[in-house]
Amino acid sequence: MKRVAIIGAGPAGIACALQLKRHGIAPVIFERDAVGGLLRNANLVENYPGFPHGISGSKLVALFEEQLRNAKLEVTRADVLQLEYRESEFCVRTAGGQVPADVAVLATGTAPRQIPDLAIPNEAAERVFYEVHPLVNLQDKTVVIIGAGDAAFDYALNLAVNNEVTILNHKEDISGLRVLYERCMANGRISYHEHTSVHAVALRCGRISLSCVIGENGRQQLIPADYLLVAVSREPCRELIGTGLTGANQELINTGKLYMIGDMANGRFRQTAICVGDGVKAAMCIANRCGAQQ
Repeated sequence: MKRVAIIGAGPAGIACALQLKRHGIAPVIFERDAVGGLLRNANLVENYPGFPHGISGSKLVALFEEQLRNAKLEVTRADVLQLEYRESEFCVRTAGGQVPADVAVLATGTAPRQIPDLAIPNEAAERVFYEVHPLVNLQDKTVVIIGAGDAAFDYALNLAVNNEVTILNHKEDISGLRVLYERCMANGRISYHEHTSVHAVALRCGRISLSCVIGENGRQQLIPADYLLVAVSREPCRELIGTGLTGANQELINTGKLYMIGDMANGRFRQTAICVGDGVKAAMCIANRCGAQQ
């Protein structure tokens, strides 16, 4: 029986693991943080089949976790430091040791991109976030969000239930869904400012102070907040690819030994349904290649 290692327990990794188990293959699943990946940030998932009124990201993650338990699949909580390929097998290296595998599935998702040339002083770092889930329980706070994509608007709707939210867009155009933008504009606890760039961050009297430049005339303004949430863009998490993999990825993919699925492989098309489909397809390909139960 093939030894399969899945790195990442977001929707793609979970779907892959569940489908492999159906084929009689019990994979080893590694996750450095918490099950669910970016889905934990979602205020409302409206396009996932089976939930006609939508479902919050946290509730959908809870259902995924329940399904893993029912399938008797455990998630190994470990930060994978490097994935290596040598002598015809993979080696998953963590701080706790090394795990061999015949097949590796990378479902590592994405990491937030920081704003170039925006220095965050150490004393303010604990007030700056790049994902919304650590802030969901805030009440009666002021949060500034930098960004104008789906994530920024979704984060704003989530936080505005109990807080005041300001969205800053450094340009005029938005990159997010129009429906999310319109919901934010209709929410009395969310304010939106375009042509506003943040050039400096400081901590003053226990609050974040943002030095902003507004409009073409370069008018400067200080915007105070309790927290800053950066939601500008994300990049694929591929830093763990190590010895024997660099330059040989395509050959390993072509021979069915390496799979890259979910957000880390799909660019800007970050949708739960796409990730789940990726995971199921990868699992079926693995099962077909190793002659597992059909």
